[in-house]
Amino acid sequence: MLDWIFENWLALLGAVTGSVALLINYLSFRHAKNKENISLAVSCAAHPRQAENLREFAETEDAEPWNRHSMVEIYTVTVRNRGSITAPLSKVGVVTNSGEERAALVRKGQYMEEAKGSTIDHLPPKSEQMFDIYLKRDEEFFSLSKAFAVDQTGKRWEVNA
Repeated sequence: MLDWIFENWLALLGAVTGSVALLINYLSFRHAKNKENISLAVSCAAHPRQAENLREFAETEDAEPWNRHSMVEIYTVTVRNRGSITAPLSKVGVVTNSGEERAALVRKGQYMEEAKGSTIDHLPPKSEQMFDIYLKRDEEFFSLSKAFAVDQTGKRWEVNA
């Protein structure tokens, strides 16, 4: 047996070294593949000025249309990119207790548009963005059951409110 090892030490070294290299490459591949996944965290809270906004809404009910707000912020949804690649979002919003889905609104120029697709900036790695949920003048106040964000792969990230 000892003679065989002395005669074939180079082949044995190559087999051991090749096996170790294969294992290292496989583990490196798995590590890199996990880094390529989008990972989001969603949270929801009442807007910091929710009480003031609702009070202003009630106080200006009888004011002229040009002297009153048509909608106010009542909730804030925060989307955090925990991954190491840019996360393109396709939709952000909330689900009310009645089951209705309401999209967050973002400002585009002078107008407010639903936060979906092209109206949302891509979320860089290790960053977060806040989106506001608005209450329109003719609507009743609503409470939330969930907040959500959908990435462009179609995966839906949710949190109970």
